[in-house]
Amino acid sequence: MSGEQKARALESIDLPGEVREVAERLIDELGDELTALLWHGSYARGEARPDSDHDLIIVLKRIDDGLLLRAREVFSGRENWSTFVQSEEELRQYPADGRLQFHFGIVPLYGDIDPPPFSREQVINDLRVLARDIRFECRYRLLHKEPGYGLDPHYRNFLRARNARMLGYSAKWAVLALKARELLESRTYPETREELRGRLSDADEIAIVDVVERWSELRPKYEEDPTPLALQLDAFARKLVAALEARRRGGARVSSRVSRVSKGEERR
Repeated sequence: MSGEQKARALESIDLPGEVREVAERLIDELGDELTALLWHGSYARGEARPDSDHDLIIVLKRIDDGLLLRAREVFSGRENWSTFVQSEEELRQYPADGRLQFHFGIVPLYGDIDPPPFSREQVINDLRVLARDIRFECRYRLLHKEPGYGLDPHYRNFLRARNARMLGYSAKWAVLALKARELLESRTYPETREELRGRLSDADEIAIVDVVERWSELRPKYEEDPTPLALQLDAFARKLVAALEARRRGGARVSSRVSRVSKGEERR
């Protein structure tokens, strides 16, 4: 398919006006250096909130200063965008964690990619990384809450907003972990929070999905005091790691039993 044909294919996709405008400008600006544009995130899944970003993955044949600056011009003056840029070679060498984002919840707007493959062990590693990042953010906010005196009011408000924002990200990471966990159970990846919620039975896990769903409403509460949410998410991360360890030990016991049975059959 030629570049012109790929650009025309964009017209057949139902998109928010700004997403279409950005995609068309990137196609024009980056030309033959552009490999793919992949739309993802809450808008692509049809579950955006008022404070949601537009999420875009840009894959280029190569990356240099000029191409990055040309792409920057497209986003100049635009707010609420989150863009991830990779070259084809960087995609081929992509680290073991974070690969699921290239497989699920993606709407191709232009071109195509060969997503970096993932294995069951890499899904487990993804869960461990997400748990680590959640623990770090929660414990940092718990231990280093801003002092109640001696700060400029504007700076104090900035710190409170930042603390809540990072815990909001942590809640999203917890939802990503819950989705990825489904793959370990040999189930399909739940694309939306609604689909995920329909599979959950644990009240604490459902409560985390609720936090993400109601974030615009809840954020002022957590700006005032992030402690309840930090404790809630830290408990989730601890429980997740414990479950992974129990799974590992159970798998090791099964492997050991299979090995003993196999050796017994060989002796016979």
